[in-house]
Amino acid sequence: MATLKDEAIVLHAHDLGEADRIVSLITAGHGLRRAVVKGVKRTASRFGARLEPFTHLKVVLHEGRNLDTVTQADTVRTHAPLRTDYDKYLYGESMLELAERSLRENQNLPRFFDLLRVSLGVLEGEVRDCALLLAAYQLKACALIGYRPHLDRCLHGGRETSGGSWHLDLSEGGVTCQGCARTSPNVLHLNAQVLELLRRLLGTEMVAIARFDEPPHLALEALRASFAYTESVLEQRLRSRQIVLRHLEGKLRGTEAPLST
Repeated sequence: MATLKDEAIVLHAHDLGEADRIVSLITAGHGLRRAVVKGVKRTASRFGARLEPFTHLKVVLHEGRNLDTVTQADTVRTHAPLRTDYDKYLYGESMLELAERSLRENQNLPRFFDLLRVSLGVLEGEVRDCALLLAAYQLKACALIGYRPHLDRCLHGGRETSGGSWHLDLSEGGVTCQGCARTSPNVLHLNAQVLELLRRLLGTEMVAIARFDEPPHLALEALRASFAYTESVLEQRLRSRQIVLRHLEGKLRGTEAPLST
């Protein structure tokens, strides 16, 4: 079996027995990997708290038949602020979940690793609206796995998207005008402002999106649309969707929403 040296971000971790832990990693050059970390829960473990979600590492993996084994891990960036800021933690966890759900095991999409690395770095800093950052990340992630949403013109009639009322056709992967939407069973209504915001999010660098300042209700609708599109692409529900959206809705009402799903 081969020894793999790579950069990785920890997506998920759960205990295995009394001393070990299994971690899901997205790596820069070897795709999504699942690996066991032996003895990590012992006080003398050389890994300590380095293999926690969000952590960016340089790792050495011994490739296994079912699970790899982590033999070395050196921290590049802890992203500790994401664990102490509740809002950022929720949005960051949603980013990690999408990365884990989007890739098959060992599937290698180097640009996906870079998207997550950059997005977590931006989220850790000064961000005017984390909801917009998450919405952009979701749309860009869908594009990287081959499902870039078509937002410039009606999928069926070809009409350019300028003003008026539009629908996001979740089955076809793009927008349709009011008339064409009647022929599609799985559509989400978008007003012109939300559609224009989605287009800007998809076409703008993550660092610049951190400076976006949009009305909160508009950011909420954009995030709802990006969640709906992402779940349609993945053909599965994201556990973070309801938690994040209810939290954001609660903030808009001036109260915190319950976190139960």
